[in-house]
Parts: sequence; structure tokens; C-alpha cells
Amino acid sequence: MLRRVLPLLLTAFLLGASAPASAEGDFIDIIKLSGPLDERAVDFAIETIQEVAPTSELIILQLDSQATLTTKLELLIDVVAEPAAPLAVWVGPETAVAYGGAVELLAVAPVRLAAPGVKIGAAEPVAFADVGIISSVDRAAILAATAVDVATGRISILEPIPGLVDEVLPALNSVVQALDGRTVTVGGEERTLVVTEPFDDGGEIRRRPIETRFHEPGFVDRALRLSLSPAVAYLFLLVGLVVAAFEFYAAGVGVAAAVSVLALGLGGYGLSELPVNWWGVLLGLAGFGLYLYDFQRQQMRIASVAGTLALIFGGRYFVPESPQLSMTWLSAITITLGIAAFFLFGMTTVVRARFSTPTIGRDHLIGRRGRAETAVSPEGVVVVDGARWRANSARVSGIEAGDEVVVAAVSGFVLDVDPVEEQ
Repeated sequence: MLRRVLPLLLTAFLLGASAPASAEGDFIDIIKLSGPLDERAVDFAIETIQEVAPTSELIILQLDSQATLTTKLELLIDVVAEPAAPLAVWVGPETAVAYGGAVELLAVAPVRLAAPGVKIGAAEPVAFADVGIISSVDRAAILAATAVDVATGRISILEPIPGLVDEVLPALNSVVQALDGRTVTVGGEERTLVVTEPFDDGGEIRRRPIETRFHEPGFVDRALRLSLSPAVAYLFLLVGLVVAAFEFYAAGVGVAAAVSVLALGLGGYGLSELPVNWWGVLLGLAGFGLYLYDFQRQQMRIASVAGTLALIFGGRYFVPESPQLSMTWLSAITITLGIAAFFLFGMTTVVRARFSTPTIGRDHLIGRRGRAETAVSPEGVVVVDGARWRANSARVSGIEAGDEVVVAAVSGFVLDVDPVEEQ
């Protein structure tokens, strides 16, 4: 038995040894990076690239970013410049931009692609952080080709640009088709990309992309990154304060309190990550305080006008003026008008509703008259001020359905009633 098995094992070993080892991966991996690049986004990109590289035939980094907020971008630049698997950076779709550090990522990528119409430039500052990142972009070559200083200017991509964009491709599908069969260098070795496979389309052989995996940050990261837009961070901050004030005047802890905590948390994250002008933040807070001052006096006068101006100017200059991060006048005015409308209509309605009744609880029902809907002997149901209540009579009172009653006391949700004739 052993004599028969050994030749088979030897043959299998020799065949396996002589077969060429395949360096091809099994998947196309698309990693989506959008919005300002903070530390969480950069860590996500690095970890995902390293995780998928062993099984990936092609990694496409889909990029749409207007600014970088962390010096950890240097680590991502190194990973993109010398990836463990074939990698391309595609700035897209057509509404996308690549400013600041995103220009660096595109410039160092082995394959540099962009959709027609995207804007690339405003490369300085590379990152809004304490330590500057030395740029590796060949600005002289780009300037010679486009007559645009990519450090401060922006280019609308319509055709390839030496040193910046190798090809202009409108969609991910066209990216895959264009790269199929292309030879790239990975780890010093040449590798031919096989990113499509044949299939039978009604008797006609066509090619389609191999299995594709999409990667983007998780829900928590996406929620936090909402506040990395200056307008959204400013909005969250003010909404949190306004809802907190609403909860205070509404006299009770409930859904509004939870909304306030969530909004302030998101706004706080934006404040911690964005390069904010603190005088702009303080100006906005002062505007909110002026609104509260007038509201407390139940009038909307000079303080409210000053508060409106403070909110608008605080929002407009919430972050430093920059082509990468800025707040438009329209955004600042829209946010301020929303806050003013809430104070004028929403908050006023709440306060009127709160103080239109003698008390917040149910003690104001004591002494009110109503009618028994059922016999109260000793428990039953009565109607007081048009509302049905459970009722109790502490003694045998002889209250029958239809009898007039008077509220003697309130015990939680139960009224203690007596017949009217005994009052």
C-alpha cells in the first residue's frame, strides 16, 4: 500500500513545484474617502489598504476631499506611494475635489486618475495641523502644462496633466475597463492586471469586472465626520444650545434633551478637529446669549438685532478664510435665520403654553366640577374639563352615573371626588 502511495505523493509534489505561483488577487477593492481627511479617515484608509492587499487584484482609492486635518497623512502617503498591491487613486465623481493633502495622495499614486470636471489644486496648506508636511508635488511641471499655480489655484480637469493626472475617466466602471491588462510594478516586480472576466451574454462573449468589494468608514465615523464641514459644525453647535434652552423652558427632561446632547457632541467634535477661529465661535455664542436676553424679557428688540449680526459674522468667520475650508455668507445667513425663526415662533409658543395654566401638575383640578361617567362606589370614571379620569370616593358617597361631582384631591392619575350636594 505504501509503495503505491509514495509515487503518487512524489508526482503531486513535483507538479506543484513546477507550477508557476500566481500573484493575482481575487478582488477589486474600492475604498471611498470623502470629506476632510481627519485622523479617523486616514487610519481607516491605511488599515483597509493593508487588510485587503493580500487578496486584491486592484485597489482603487476613490477620493473627494477639500482639506486635511492631521499630519498622519504622511503615513497614508507612504502606503499609497509603495502599496503591497496594485493601487490607483481616482478623484471622482465629476463633482469631487482634491485640495490640500488630497493633491499629495494623487501625485504619489502609482496610477493617477480623475473624472472630467473635478477640481484639483489649493495644495497649500497640505494639512491644517501643528506640524507642516513637505509637499512632493511637481508644481513646476504642472504650472508649465496648465499655467496654473496648483499651490493656490485650482484646475478643472478636462484632460491628462503631466505630474498630476495620467488619464481622465468618467466612472469607476471605465476605470476598471481601462486598467484591465495593464502592466504595473508592485514591490519591484511587474504585474499584469486581470480585473475583468469573460461571460456568456446570450451567445456573445463579453467581459465584466471581477468580484468587487466596497469599503467606507462605519456608521459612527460617518456620523462624526458630518461635523467636519464648517457650516454643519456651526449648525450643530447652535442647534444643541437652542434645543437645550427649549428643554429648559419646556420644563422637563425628554427627547429634546437627548437631541441637545447629540447635537452638542457632534458640534464639539467639529470644534476639536477643524482649524476654527475662536473669536468667531465666541461671537456666535454672544449672539445666542443676546437672543436669550431679549427672549427672557419677552421682547425681540435691539439685543436681538445685535445677536443676529453676531451670529452671521461669527458663522461667516467660523474657520479661517481659505479655498479649502470656509463658510459662505449664504450658509451663515441661512443658519442664523433658522435660529431666529425658532426663537420667534417655536420658543414663544412653548413659553405661552407653559405659563397659560396655573400649575405644571394636576393640583389645579382641585375644586373643579365634573360629572360621573360611571358609578363611583368607591371607584369609577368621571369627566372633568372634558377629560376622562379614574376616580375614587374615600367613603360610600352614593355617586351614580350622571351625578355632578367635585374634585377634592389628586393622587397621581386618580381624582378623589365627592358629590356636589355635600360641599
